[in-house]
Amino acid sequence: MMPFNFNHLYYFWVIGKAGSISAATRELLLNQSTLSQELQQLEASLGRRLLSRSQRGVSLTPEGRVVFGYCDRMFGQAEELAARLRRGEAARLHYLRLGFSRSISGEKILGVARAIKASDPAMIVKISSGTAEGLEDRLRRRLHDIVLSDVDLAPALGPDYRSRRVASIPHFFVAVPRLLRRPHSFPRIMNEVPVMVRASENPVHKEGIDFLRRNGVRLNVHAEVEDPDLILTMVLRGEGVGFLDPFTIRKHLKSGRLVKLHERSLGIHEDLWLVCSRHPHSSEASQRSIEGLMERFRFDWQALCRAG
Repeated sequence: MMPFNFNHLYYFWVIGKAGSISAATRELLLNQSTLSQELQQLEASLGRRLLSRSQRGVSLTPEGRVVFGYCDRMFGQAEELAARLRRGEAARLHYLRLGFSRSISGEKILGVARAIKASDPAMIVKISSGTAEGLEDRLRRRLHDIVLSDVDLAPALGPDYRSRRVASIPHFFVAVPRLLRRPHSFPRIMNEVPVMVRASENPVHKEGIDFLRRNGVRLNVHAEVEDPDLILTMVLRGEGVGFLDPFTIRKHLKSGRLVKLHERSLGIHEDLWLVCSRHPHSSEASQRSIEGLMERFRFDWQALCRAG
């Protein structure tokens, strides 16, 4: 006889995904008291505490993460099966849930998505962004299959997760040509123009600021921006100098809309990491794509720039 009730497991899975019991009640159409009792019965039957409760909601205990992983495989595949049957589709649909840091430009995200589709054209890639903390949480709750981040999240997530650095991309100060019609050379010209920099928590922010200060630049920060695509928009409008990577600026350099303030790299790089669980929890097709990314994928930014 099974030591647990599958309805209880399903309720626990929905609570884990929702992040709070109150949010789960709206999805399950149950009142909070009933749902709490069902969860307590599950924890009693297993002899383990699965959720930690706080004013901010609930979080999975170590035992809860293990149980949630099994539930995610069972009920996630059941939902996928139900969707396929509703649509009357003969072929099984496969999804890969890709998360990414909001500070990574869209061009890089599309690069990962293209690699997934190249390995499996039938794969449907679900893409969503988040902060480092949010991405960690969604990986733990099995809401992302793999994450692209500008910070290595694996050490904070623990031994059940692995990572691989897939890029180390240099950055350049760029501007529209009319801003550079001044007598000073780089980096002295930075005293004369406003600059858009990445948000303070971004690793590239500190290195770029430190470089300018070491070279005696009196900073005139126009904006701190998390999204590099927004920095690009502001630079193209002539609002100041931006600190951006070759992926983001290559087309505008080729067209002459932007120019580099320096040709040689400053030695400041953006590292990108792929992070996933060591324990498979998605479909076989999705897992093959994940393994392919973790083993072979890498951003070849130099080849991309040569291609223009």
